[in-house]
Amino acid sequence: MSPDAPADEDRFAEEEHVEDGPAARWFARFTWGLRMALPPRIRRLVPVTFIGYAMINGSSFLLDMGILRAVDVLVPEHGIPYGVLFSIGYAIASVYAFALNRWLNFREHGDLGKQSGKYVFVIASNYLIWIVGFASVLDWLGVHVMVARVIAACLEGLYIYLMLRLWVFPRAKRPAGPDAA
Repeated sequence: MSPDAPADEDRFAEEEHVEDGPAARWFARFTWGLRMALPPRIRRLVPVTFIGYAMINGSSFLLDMGILRAVDVLVPEHGIPYGVLFSIGYAIASVYAFALNRWLNFREHGDLGKQSGKYVFVIASNYLIWIVGFASVLDWLGVHVMVARVIAACLEGLYIYLMLRLWVFPRAKRPAGPDAA
C-alpha cells in the first residue's frame, strides 16, 4: 500500500454517513486533512482517529488542568492530596471526552449503554492505575503537582486511546471502504 492510500481503518473517516450530522462530517474532513498534511512515513503510522483523539483529549486535558489550577489558585493552602485533586478534573473531563469522541471522532451510533459501560471500565481502570497509583508515587517522590499531572496524562492518554480504539469503539463492525453499504 502506498503511504498516500488510506488504511481500511481510515477510510471510514472520509465517508459520508446518513447518521452523521454536519459537525461529525466536518470533524472527519478536518482530521483527514490534518493527517494528509503529515509526511508520508508518519501518515502511514498515524490513524486519523488518533489525530481526532489527540485533539479532543488534548482539549479535555486542558479542561482538567484548568480545574486543577482553579482549585490550586482559589484555595492555595487546600492540603488536598494529588489523587483527590486529579479526580475532580478527571471526572468532568472524562464525560466531555467520551461524548466528543463518540460523536465526532469515532462517529459511533451503536449501543450507548454498552459503550458507556465499557468506557466506565476503561476510565475506572485508568483512574486506579495512572491517576491514583502513579500520581501517588509522583507525590511521594516530591514531583510538583502540575508536572506530575502532565506525566500521568501522557501515559493515560496512550492507554485510553488504545482501549477506545480496540474495545469501546472497535472498527471490526464498520464498513471497510467508501463503497461499503
